[in-house]
Amino acid sequence: MLTNQNKLFLSKQDEWIDGYERAKLFRTEHKDIAINQMFEANTRDVDQRIQLLQCELDQKGLPRIPEDALGPRQIAAEVAEEVAAAEEVAEQKAAGEVPAADLLETVETVEAVETVPAMEAAALATDQA
Repeated sequence: MLTNQNKLFLSKQDEWIDGYERAKLFRTEHKDIAINQMFEANTRDVDQRIQLLQCELDQKGLPRIPEDALGPRQIAAEVAEEVAAAEEVAEQKAAGEVPAADLLETVETVEAVETVPAMEAAALATDQA
């Protein structure tokens, strides 16, 4: 597998993601293929400091990623951004700047995300403010 300085992992779609969804991660048993992929990823973004990470596989063939190699979950950050956006729209609505339909759509988007408890998302939004 390939990881970068931000503790993100290269996915099968050539995107940098957290390592919590192990089935989506790029992985190969051949070191030369991993090195070629590392070179290609670094060519697309020269600021990346990419490293090879060797892991054992579980019974399903998914990598067992060491805890110290994992960074924070991206989902929590995405939810916090959605909450912050909803709060901004609410403030604009209070000032008469946003149509009510836009506010409702944003609130429904935030409510639809069930991957992070509401209290955690609110705490993250408060931390970012």
